[in-house]
Amino acid sequence: MKTAHKVTIGSCDPGSVNGSFAYRLIQLAQARSSRLGPFVRIKGSGLLSKQRNRMVKQFLDNTNSDWLLMLDSDEQLSTQAFDALIDTAHDKDRPIVAGLVFAGFGVPGKPYPKPVPAIFQDSDKGFLPLYKYDKNAVFEIDAAGTGCLMVHRSVLEKMREVADKNQGTDWCWFWDGPVNGDWIGEDLLFCRRAKALGFTIHVNTAAILPHQKSFWMEEIHNDIWQD
Repeated sequence: MKTAHKVTIGSCDPGSVNGSFAYRLIQLAQARSSRLGPFVRIKGSGLLSKQRNRMVKQFLDNTNSDWLLMLDSDEQLSTQAFDALIDTAHDKDRPIVAGLVFAGFGVPGKPYPKPVPAIFQDSDKGFLPLYKYDKNAVFEIDAAGTGCLMVHRSVLEKMREVADKNQGTDWCWFWDGPVNGDWIGEDLLFCRRAKALGFTIHVNTAAILPHQKSFWMEEIHNDIWQD
């Protein structure tokens, strides 16, 4: 990334955020103020794809930043992770860069949560998580969650340019729905469409973000640790 390029951090929340999320952003603003553009915050609950579209529209229409870093409000973005992302990002070679976030999946008969890297391979069986990955490495992927996803302005502008009349200029980036009998989330469909337009997606596994999850502790958790 060129030194002059600015990064806008955009997030959606229901009206309040985790204290650790806010604290990390304060630290980042103090340490990297020269690299940051205006922040974009979208307040609302439900209809996540609608909120993400509102965030992108506000970024494109109301900032001059070159990059939008979409960041979920239950993540922690350290200065070190931010540096790894901007060192990786390139407007032509790597216009979409993900940090490494772990989702929590439920598996029938197994205790919740199962940690799942939110980086994926797109296959005839759908999006498959990449459980085995090189650490502290940059490599191309097919998709990533939007918990921490840095996207160059040109990608979002291209999606707006090719939007159909139903999407218009305000709702053309994110939506979710059924595809070939499977429900696909708005983040994975965004990545699939970006790749179809010729943009590559990379992850830097040195940029790791803790992800807050909550779950019910049961005896099976104790049994696993006893074993």
